[in-house]
Amino acid sequence: MAKHYTHPSLKNLADDLTDKERAEIASRVLETYASDQQSRLGWLAMNSEWVKLYFLRDTPANPPWPGSSAEGIPILAEAANQFSARAYKAMFPSKTFIKAVPIGKPDAKAKERAERVSYHMSWQLTARDNSYVRNKSRMLHSLPLHGSFFTKTYYSPYKKGPVIENVRPVDLVVPYGIGQRDIEDIERKTHIIFLSLNKCRVMTEDGYFSGASIPIGLGEVEWNPVTKAHDDAHKIVHGTDFRDDPDAVCLKLEQHLILDLDGDGIAEPYIATVDYQSRELNRLSIRYDTDELGQPTNNKEPIEYFTHYQFLDNPDGFYGLGFGHLLGPVNTAVNKILRQTIDAATLANVGNMSGFVSKMLAMPKDELVISLGEFTVINATADDIKNGIFQFQFPGPQPVLRDVIELLTNRADRLATVTEAVTGQTDKVQQPTALLALIEQSLQVFTSIYDRLILSLGDELRKVYDINRKFMDPEEYFSVQDDDGTVIGKNASRDDYSPDLQIQPIADPQMSTERQKLAKAEAEWNFLSQNQLVMSSPVHFLNASKRYLKAIGSESIDEVLPSFDQGGEGMRVDDPAKEGMLLVFGEAPPRVFPEQDHMAHIKMHQELLDGLTGLSEEQISKIRRHLESHKQIAFFAQALGATRPATAQRSPASGPAKPQTATASFEPQQELDAAGMAGGGEPLAGQSGGQ
Repeated sequence: MAKHYTHPSLKNLADDLTDKERAEIASRVLETYASDQQSRLGWLAMNSEWVKLYFLRDTPANPPWPGSSAEGIPILAEAANQFSARAYKAMFPSKTFIKAVPIGKPDAKAKERAERVSYHMSWQLTARDNSYVRNKSRMLHSLPLHGSFFTKTYYSPYKKGPVIENVRPVDLVVPYGIGQRDIEDIERKTHIIFLSLNKCRVMTEDGYFSGASIPIGLGEVEWNPVTKAHDDAHKIVHGTDFRDDPDAVCLKLEQHLILDLDGDGIAEPYIATVDYQSRELNRLSIRYDTDELGQPTNNKEPIEYFTHYQFLDNPDGFYGLGFGHLLGPVNTAVNKILRQTIDAATLANVGNMSGFVSKMLAMPKDELVISLGEFTVINATADDIKNGIFQFQFPGPQPVLRDVIELLTNRADRLATVTEAVTGQTDKVQQPTALLALIEQSLQVFTSIYDRLILSLGDELRKVYDINRKFMDPEEYFSVQDDDGTVIGKNASRDDYSPDLQIQPIADPQMSTERQKLAKAEAEWNFLSQNQLVMSSPVHFLNASKRYLKAIGSESIDEVLPSFDQGGEGMRVDDPAKEGMLLVFGEAPPRVFPEQDHMAHIKMHQELLDGLTGLSEEQISKIRRHLESHKQIAFFAQALGATRPATAQRSPASGPAKPQTATASFEPQQELDAAGMAGGGEPLAGQSGGQ
């Protein structure tokens, strides 16, 4: 027995059973698997039709002639792709997407430990396991189509850490039943696993498997219709398996079930793995918690390995509802009408150039082929030709078909929430607030779906937490990168994963789309640009400008806007002489405020630079930076006052509103020119004096 299989949950109990017991368990697994598959054949057939619609591979049931139209409109594909693109950003808004929260009254040590766990788990699932995020992207493409998707979380002794696998709903077989059921409440689940023959041999040699592993022939297993639909869509043709080829595939049925092995009348949770071809039990392991000595804990409550992600809740079944349920019939109807329209147009274009010719006409050959620009000589009169040739007159497609297609596609777009406002393809010019309201209403359905996905993600992360608590190395060192690019060295230990922490995903179900951000930015800008409270403050107006440029995706914002150096955390000093003394002898320079008398400060600081001698380079640099801040704010306020719109102010007791002209609280432009702020003065943006 390999050393890393000594943990009680990793031990293969099949080696301790008799041949009869192993055969009975294997037979039970195979029989229940076949029964459960039979119970969901209708569900599999329905899902296969959705796959065909997604890839536009659905064919007409009764084609009117060979080679008739088989085109379709990708309504289902567009809805699924739109959802997956938005959901991905909502689930992974930042590099650190996991948050550990202390349970109960937190202290400083608990908070530090929670921070270590947050960083460590985020590093585990992004840096060390670089397939985790990719698998979530694949899941988000499949989930809206089928309505359900699963992940399987377990400890891998080979990777020495937690593994989160994607499990397609067609590969997790459960007894199909009526009524809402959580996956934790279903006592029997069978995971269909395909392993290469070489991998099976390695796992048998290592002690993980026992018994025979025989490759399957592709013709010996009835492939489910969903897999066949995928293969047909991608034009995949399976070749012949070679039984001695290491790349040959073995089919394993890993069933999570309950067994009464001790004969006490109460069944306990186990995991049994059976090779489909050899019909032998390869592995049996416990599915409940134990201590290090193997003694059961928590009353042998079953450990759930699978996490169920649902698109829409199914009120009367286990599998969730997806766009396949909602849009499949509509997409099928649209494709039928589209094909009828194309076929009718084909008949009008080509069919009208065909017909019947009477044998009574003396034709040069059996078939009459019309060559444009040429005349064919035949032995017949004009009346004979008129009476001996019948030409088809197909009317072409009916205009109502186009209207029906438009009606169905519009309803499908509303059902899939892929309206023009959400996809950014609005044809009408709308006010930002109106557009924002449309987008928010359109995203209400998606927001509720995101909430369900985040709850499932939390269940999955808690499984990872429990695995780290039991199997993690005593001390693990790693590095993480913050959103600003800073690399931080961290360490975490198994002791950090005690039961007093709660794991939550840092996801944003209200994740704004780019269109939504732009609408908010425009609404905010329209408000601030007419608000006198902001317009009288150049610094706040500058901040509003930066936020708007950031929302529209502008790059290098500091190169197009001035930067105001307000001196950090210094105090406010309105007296220019006192401010000059603090600049020369103080440690922290005073701050610059928009409403100060900037021209007086500029004059005083310029006199300091011109009149004082013996100043150090540090003092000169400090005065110049402060002088530049006053110049920049003064110039910005001057320009703002010149372009500020007149506003109407009226008190309740006054008469009609009178336009008011905004005035600046600083000297005229001539003094700015004299101070070097115009016509060849120092640049405004991104400059510090003395540099």
